[in-house]
Amino acid sequence: MNTLIAPPVRQVLRKKWMPSLLVVTESALLAAALLVLRYAGGAALPSFTNLPSPDKNVSGIVYDGASLWITIDGGQVIYQVDEKTNAVRRKIPFFEHESGGSAWDGRYFWQLAWVSKKIYKMDLKSGAILESFHSPGTGMCSGVTYDGRYLWVANFEDGKIYQIDQNHAGRILRTIDGLPEVTGLAWDGKYLWNGILVDTKSHDEATPYTGFFQQRDLQTMHTLRVIPIPGIGPGTSDWLPGGPFARRFWWYDGFYNRIVRVDLPGRLFPTGYSALLAGIFAAAVLIAVRIGRELVS
Repeated sequence: MNTLIAPPVRQVLRKKWMPSLLVVTESALLAAALLVLRYAGGAALPSFTNLPSPDKNVSGIVYDGASLWITIDGGQVIYQVDEKTNAVRRKIPFFEHESGGSAWDGRYFWQLAWVSKKIYKMDLKSGAILESFHSPGTGMCSGVTYDGRYLWVANFEDGKIYQIDQNHAGRILRTIDGLPEVTGLAWDGKYLWNGILVDTKSHDEATPYTGFFQQRDLQTMHTLRVIPIPGIGPGTSDWLPGGPFARRFWWYDGFYNRIVRVDLPGRLFPTGYSALLAGIFAAAVLIAVRIGRELVS
C-alpha cells in the first residue's frame, strides 16, 4: 500500500473504482454462466441412433421390455427384434394385408388394420387373435398407444386422436384434435407423444422428408417438446405399465427406411452443470454484497 496517499484519499479512490469493478466482475460471471448454459443445453439435447429396419413399410412398433415388435404394412407379418442386438427373433403372421399401428398393455398386443378399420387383440406367444372391434371415428387410423389403462388411437382422416376403452369394444372415452397427417402415437408414463408428417401425401406417394414428434400435455393441451425425425411413421417408448417415465423412443423413418432410437436426457441440465451454475450465482451474490459494503463504509 502506498503510504504517501492519505487514508481519506484512498477511501475516495476505492469508492470511485468499486462500481466499475462490480460491473466488470458481474459481466465476467454472466459470460461464464452463459457459456455453461450453452454447453449444458447441448448436453440436454436428445441423442439419435439409426438402426436397420427388418423390412420396408413399417406401420407399428411396440416395446415389451426386451424386444421390439415391428409390424409391416402389406407384409402380413410382425417381427420380434432384439432390442440390444437388433437381431430378428421371431416372425408372427398377421392375416390383414393393410396394417397400422400397434400397442402393448403389458399382457396383450393390440394391432390396427387401417383399411378394414379394425383393432385386434392378440396373444404374442401363440400369435392367436383373441377378439376385435371397429376402430374409432369414421376415417382410417394410423397410430395406437396404451396409457396404462386405455388405448389411444390416431385417426388421420378425421384429424382426431381418440381415447378408447379396449375392454368394452372400443367405446370412445375422449376425443382431442389431431392433424390429418398424424402418424404414430407413444406414451411416456404421463404425456402423449404423436408423430406428424409435414406436407400432404396420399398412400401411393413417396414419404415426405419433413416430420417430427411432439410431447403433449393432455390436461392443458400444450405442446411441451418437438423433436424432428425425417419421414416419421409409427413409434413407441420404453415406458412399461407401472414403470418409470420413458427416456427412450423408437420411431420409424419412412424416408430412409430405418428405425431411429431417440434417447432423452435424464434431466434438463446435468448435475455437474447445475452445480457449476449455482456456484457462479453464489459468487456473483457474494461479490455484489462485499462491494456494496465497501461503498457504504
